[in-house]
Amino acid sequence: MTALSAPPRPGAATAVAAEVRPVAGTGSRSAPWFPVVLLGVAVAVLAGIGTDVVGDNTLDSMLSDAVHRPAGGWWLAGCIVGVEIAAAGTALGVHRGMAAGARRTAVLGLLALWSVGLAAVAAFPTDLPGLDTTAWGRVHQVAAAVAMVVPSVVGLLVAAACSLPARRALRGAAVGLGGLGASFLALHVPVVSTGADPVPGIGLVERLLLAGTAATAVLVAAGLAGAEASPPAAEGGLR
Repeated sequence: MTALSAPPRPGAATAVAAEVRPVAGTGSRSAPWFPVVLLGVAVAVLAGIGTDVVGDNTLDSMLSDAVHRPAGGWWLAGCIVGVEIAAAGTALGVHRGMAAGARRTAVLGLLALWSVGLAAVAAFPTDLPGLDTTAWGRVHQVAAAVAMVVPSVVGLLVAAACSLPARRALRGAAVGLGGLGASFLALHVPVVSTGADPVPGIGLVERLLLAGTAATAVLVAAGLAGAEASPPAAEGGLR
């Protein structure tokens, strides 16, 4: 009776079945924002490349200068729509993956500010290079500066909610993106404040910012997926 009532010992098949499990947080059901962010990033990068195809000076001209070239406005609009999609996906991930509190509220507020800045960039086209800056062109410049700076701050705030490996990767990307943002502001502020001509190389910095923003958005989405999928920490344990 004792032998019949004892629980069966796990065999090789049971052990293999226990080993083969889906990776937590990577599926579209467990992290529905992840494919949304990937879609937005893909659209933004491809459309950003499109602005260069119709442009004439990738190193010195701004992405928004494409609006004054044939079909350039459509490429620029596609780039902004892509980033808006990525921002919406990130907001969903923050809502689902971060604990309620001041940090999550701050991140959602920054994402809203980012989205508004992007919309203003699209609604108020930049002025033609070499002409006096109009009031609408000034709005465009300020909105572009906001849109370039916010993603690095979002990355740093979200990093605290991620697992240790994801936190390190995201912080590194956010710090690098912040350095690019600071460089862009240093080159862009004189243009906005005094109407000076853009410094040579500012176009390259802006394109590196777009690439860095895309990479940071993907890392944020992946980090939030891992944060939602990970089990809650034991009481009194270290995070």
